[in-house]
Amino acid sequence: MGFFVPEALSIFSSAGAALQALVDWRKKSRGNTRAIVMELEDNYTYLKMVAFDGVPLENVVQDLSVSEYKRLASEGYNFNNIKRQKIEGDPSFEGTKMANWVGKSTEELIDSIYKKIGELKITYPHNKNNPKYRGSVRVKNIIKLIWLLLKHVQQ
Repeated sequence: MGFFVPEALSIFSSAGAALQALVDWRKKSRGNTRAIVMELEDNYTYLKMVAFDGVPLENVVQDLSVSEYKRLASEGYNFNNIKRQKIEGDPSFEGTKMANWVGKSTEELIDSIYKKIGELKITYPHNKNNPKYRGSVRVKNIIKLIWLLLKHVQQ
């Protein structure tokens, strides 16, 4: 796969598993939750193309979307309605950045995913030729957070 993923999230690393989980989640969702899941599904598809299919980030960065997230946030939508429980830990999170997410809220995780997508959309076009800017690493980190969100909402 090319990057380290805690065992608890590796279920999503097989071809199409995360995308299928997003599709299943979308089918069960309604209203504003469905809107954010649909946007996440599209964003995941673009990010997956970069991380796993060799598509250059510059070809898809403009297609990443934060509009539904911004709309819902500006309307005061409570993202914790998606899943009220806090993020649970897993032994495979020990010693990884995923351990920092244990006990945090769904809203904090979704905010982080969209903050990172927004930063990528803003900074990548200006830093794509900078050798210190590692866009592919940022993409993989966003993918890991989406996988964590999928695991969280499935529990």
